[in-house]
Amino acid sequence: NQVVRHDIKNDVAVILGHGKSLADRLDASAADSLQPVLRAATHITDITETVGEFLDVIGGDAEPALEPIDLTAVLTDECRKARRTYEDADIQIDDGFPTGVEVAATELLSSVFRNLITNAITHNDKSTPEVTISGEERGDSVVIHVADNGPGIPEDRRQEIFGRGEHGLESPGSGIGLYLVDTLTDIYDGDIEITDNEPEGSVFTLTLQKASS
Repeated sequence: NQVVRHDIKNDVAVILGHGKSLADRLDASAADSLQPVLRAATHITDITETVGEFLDVIGGDAEPALEPIDLTAVLTDECRKARRTYEDADIQIDDGFPTGVEVAATELLSSVFRNLITNAITHNDKSTPEVTISGEERGDSVVIHVADNGPGIPEDRRQEIFGRGEHGLESPGSGIGLYLVDTLTDIYDGDIEITDNEPEGSVFTLTLQKASS
């Protein structure tokens, strides 16, 4: 699995390198037509990383030990990476987002946010995907909202996109990324749900437990 993922990432790096070089030599209209190819190649890289992280989680003999993780630091870093990867997206963290809070998680918390942000962008039908992240402290927990301006998710699909239920990974969801998000959230003794955004789009609401002081 590691060898296959390594080879895939190397080939995608070639696609991205030559694709970006070609985009720089094209006129604006032609360069815009090339952007979906570059986004798809970037998504392939994201998928290979997610698969590796998912296998690390399910391949362990026991659930990983939770440790204090700086929530704001992880989230800020993932937003920075996403802005660099998806230059046409508008990714913002609300000014009121709590700071100095540590949650009980593992280093794979970064994968939770990376997949939520990536999902909000790659399944967005707008020319400028918008992702707004807000949050608040609620006693011993922290609630994080990842809102987008996409097409929204019908209520009858909100369970199956996580791969929940008897069908597991065979369910017609959005891919292994959200399955990993759901699995990690469960390991962290947290919760995640989907609601409608206003006036359009979806909100993924993640609840995490604060680390013991």
